Amino acid sequence: MFRNRQLMAVVSGHFMIDVLNSTGAVFLAVLAVPFELSNAQIATALTIYLLIGSLSQPLFGLLADRLQGKTLLLAGIGVAWMGFFYTMVALAPNWTLLLPMFLLAPLGSGLFHPVGTSSAALAEPDRASSATAIFFFGGQVGMALGPFVTGYLTGRFYGLGLLPMALLAFAPAVMLIVSGLHQRGLVQHASSAHSKKSVVTMAMWLIIAFVVLVAVRSSIQAIYQAFLPKLFSDRGWDPTMFGLLAGVFMGAGAIGQIVTGNLADRFGMRQAIIWPLLLSVPAGLVCFLSASIWVIFASGIVTGFLIGGQHSVLVVHAQRLLPVKQSFAAGLILGFTFASGTLGTWLAGQFADQVGLQNVMVAVTLLGIPAAALAVTLPGTRRRNG
Repeated sequence: MFRNRQLMAVVSGHFMIDVLNSTGAVFLAVLAVPFELSNAQIATALTIYLLIGSLSQPLFGLLADRLQGKTLLLAGIGVAWMGFFYTMVALAPNWTLLLPMFLLAPLGSGLFHPVGTSSAALAEPDRASSATAIFFFGGQVGMALGPFVTGYLTGRFYGLGLLPMALLAFAPAVMLIVSGLHQRGLVQHASSAHSKKSVVTMAMWLIIAFVVLVAVRSSIQAIYQAFLPKLFSDRGWDPTMFGLLAGVFMGAGAIGQIVTGNLADRFGMRQAIIWPLLLSVPAGLVCFLSASIWVIFASGIVTGFLIGGQHSVLVVHAQRLLPVKQSFAAGLILGFTFASGTLGTWLAGQFADQVGLQNVMVAVTLLGIPAAALAVTLPGTRRRNG
């Protein structure tokens, strides 16, 4: 798969998209003093940014499905859009000019994610779960590296520190556009073959179970990512330590994407989802209840690996539910995943103020059990040719 130019093009694009997506919080924190930004301004800008990027994905997915054979070209435009508007953000001399450029940028992410996801699956139709896992691995690596690089560069050069990353985005954009020139026949053929082998009639309760499974699993992961630093900050940990814990949790999830995608291709989606969810429960409880830093880090890595690895597999299943609308399915599931994770995080924060963050995190970890029960409805055997 690593010799597949189409797959590597969308993976590199995903890496740069999520490098830029992850810069916002750090970038605005650095500019808070020179631009005299309040916490409310920063929070509002980041919230609107995330909503634009999430809610636009299904719409762009519908557009891509109407433009069969143009998905790589659209993906390249999405990456170039992000690179252009982040260049404008880096050069903006004040908040008045920076804010509209910043809020236009996520439209590129909204365009890229559904078309990139469908292109990754179609690049290797016989190993769609593995290919999609590699695609999301690239994004998660970008998400992990982006804040560190942004902090280093903007801490020294302020807004101009963002410029090298913005300009670097044009490299995968060109790769995608060039690949798109040779895409039409491949994608149409793959889509046709995929459609003939897909089962499109499914009982409504199975679809509902899948939707609830996605909401619960994404909430578990989002709450971990949002509140792991706060939980251990409350215990008196140094910021470097709880920042490192959050980083290794996300990094382990990126590796989990690759492993889980391969397991799904070999043994079916059901096994690849149920067992990691069940095993994440004891691993998460050890992370929260142990007093040893080494045990906390080890169990945090295991938990991140188990929880973070299922995202790509569920996206592939959503695409199989809508086999003739691959990009729309990808946009719909990605938008719903981010939105439900955001809602779950908000609810967890409300309960944490009432019953304590530790108790909420334990309860969230236990949600892995009902989520695993919902995963019983997923396909249990590998999809085969012929």
